[in-house]
Amino acid sequence: MSKAFTATPLFDAHKTFVRLPMGPAMLNDYPDSKLFIDKIASDIPDATQDFFYTQSFLKSYSRKSEATYRGYRNEVERLLLWSWTVANKSVIKLKRPDLEAYFDFVHSPPAPWVGMSVADRFKIKNGQSRQNKNWRPFVVKIAKQDRKNALDNGLTIPHSTDGHSLSHEAMKICYSALSCFYDYLTDEGYAFGNPIPAIRKQSPFLIKGATSKSIKRLSDLQWDYVLDCASSAADIDSEHERTLFIIAMLKTLYLRVSELSDRSNWQPVWKHFWQDSDGNNWLKVLGKGNKIRDISVPNSLGPYIRRYESYRQSLNPSFGLNATLVAKNRGVGGMTSRQLRRIVQQAFDLAYEKMRSEGFIDEALALREATTHWLRHTGASQDIATRPLKHMADDLGHASMGTTDQVYIQSDMKERARTGKERDV
Repeated sequence: MSKAFTATPLFDAHKTFVRLPMGPAMLNDYPDSKLFIDKIASDIPDATQDFFYTQSFLKSYSRKSEATYRGYRNEVERLLLWSWTVANKSVIKLKRPDLEAYFDFVHSPPAPWVGMSVADRFKIKNGQSRQNKNWRPFVVKIAKQDRKNALDNGLTIPHSTDGHSLSHEAMKICYSALSCFYDYLTDEGYAFGNPIPAIRKQSPFLIKGATSKSIKRLSDLQWDYVLDCASSAADIDSEHERTLFIIAMLKTLYLRVSELSDRSNWQPVWKHFWQDSDGNNWLKVLGKGNKIRDISVPNSLGPYIRRYESYRQSLNPSFGLNATLVAKNRGVGGMTSRQLRRIVQQAFDLAYEKMRSEGFIDEALALREATTHWLRHTGASQDIATRPLKHMADDLGHASMGTTDQVYIQSDMKERARTGKERDV
């Protein structure tokens, strides 16, 4: 079986996919994908039906959210491409040994299947969506610190697709998505059953337990520097009022970055801040799984909210309750998750430079690995000791207190190491 990458991408991004017609017409503006499927179908007659049933599966799940579509799209597209070009079979002809071989393949994909960076599947040329030759089903992950160090020193970013493997969490997603896929094909009468659960039970890639229960969060010192640098930047230049507001909100309200972003089915606006009859303040957000929740807003966050609100009013006298919660400084409308992450990264970069200049080299270097999601973990980790578990779970948007307990209430690894050193033989 050849492991060279000879395939083309099949399914476009969510915002484009949801507008496309179903059936063969979906491929009208995708000549490379159509040619690829037609060529495959000459050897594997069921490949065309594989594509149409997968198209219907994704259309059904695209209704829930963009994130759900993207996760399922990535997994089923990989399976189709492998099934057609490596196993040379339709997905409904794959037996248990084939699928076990597929999961081995996914866990450690060959270098030709791994890209150096995230790339769009298609590029528009003459009004048609043509294959992007740089796209690959897998992407090598480069540590943020390695990337930053290379850029700072004028070096080439270290790239190697050899030895790439999927994490435990990525494999869990893969099994889950494909199990859902085969359930759908079975319900539609196209497949004759779902072999994934039985395969999953015997998987060597799903490891129970972990060596470390620590979560990725900012230290108290790092958070102090991030907040102080953002405050100083806002004092000097009012355009940074937005930066200060974003990091204060993400950390204090334990928000996911998507919960501040503009989405097709939800736009955060100022009227989502509300007060109950007892004078308690809340923020309404749309969270994971399209679930709306109300998050308690502490008094300490009030000055940051009022400060950004005053800034917005100074820019637009007609500013009101229906205004976008986090707006572009130039242009109209809200911001995407990617734009919000870029702003947070700028705040991290300011803190990094100041920490280095003041001698906190190790803490500064550790900050280079931080992502926007660390702010959510930082706020929750600091508050978990003083707030009831049920209250924390509700504000975090966890369906079960067990999730909150598992993530945030763990023995401190440093303290555990300290007491471990003091044991006698």
